[in-house]
Amino acid sequence: MPRARSPDTDAVSALVRGFQVLDCFASALRPLGNGDVAAATGIPKASVARLIGTLQTLGHLRPAAERERYELAPGVMRLAEAFLAGLDLRAVVRPHLQALSEATGCSAFLGVRDGAEMLVVEAGRARSAVAVMGADIGTRMALDTSSLGRAWLAGVDEPTRRLALGAQPGPALLAALALAQQRGHALSLGEWHPAIVAAAVPLRTPRGEVVSLNCGSPTAVVSAQRLQQEVLPRLHAMADAIAAEIGGLAGLALTNPEASGVSPR
Repeated sequence: MPRARSPDTDAVSALVRGFQVLDCFASALRPLGNGDVAAATGIPKASVARLIGTLQTLGHLRPAAERERYELAPGVMRLAEAFLAGLDLRAVVRPHLQALSEATGCSAFLGVRDGAEMLVVEAGRARSAVAVMGADIGTRMALDTSSLGRAWLAGVDEPTRRLALGAQPGPALLAALALAQQRGHALSLGEWHPAIVAAAVPLRTPRGEVVSLNCGSPTAVVSAQRLQQEVLPRLHAMADAIAAEIGGLAGLALTNPEASGVSPR
């Protein structure tokens, strides 16, 4: 749970502390008492009691079944719903994709699942690239062979994955998905197209939807080795930045939260 930080000179101290208390409850995922919150945030216990009382009055906290403990209340949903209503994922992702493309010389895509395929809904292209992938917004890619599809499969839960795949998948795909879950990214090194290499990272939005972010190129421009050594770290960094911006989870934090040390909430 987050420790209290020194507020900025222009910040209202009580407001900062109030949100630190809410963050504390959100991170804990269980009822907390005044002492728990004080220990986690560094805020004096007497101040915690007053803050919790105020947050109860506003409808953001409520008494839990356990005596002298509290939990999040429906009032927090007003803030969440207002945020989600104004969240345009494509608009958030677009500048990140373009920056990644310019930095790597590859093409970068945002893909969503549409039946048995992944549908590209946003794209970034490097202006300096001599050759680029023959894909754009509206392109469809197979779930089982594309990096976008494999990342999506690695990012969803097991029942959703089984339903999406239908028939028993082959050993090659199962091995690729196991590796994707272990590493937080998926690769397609010629499986979707023999002349294309690509990597993708799954991203879960605050609404719970799993999408994929990828970066790829013809092998004549970027080799499989360069993709993994140079492009992939930038792709992970981009996915993490987007997740932080929207309040989602990406990469290893989604596919293997125990290994990443991040709460899967």
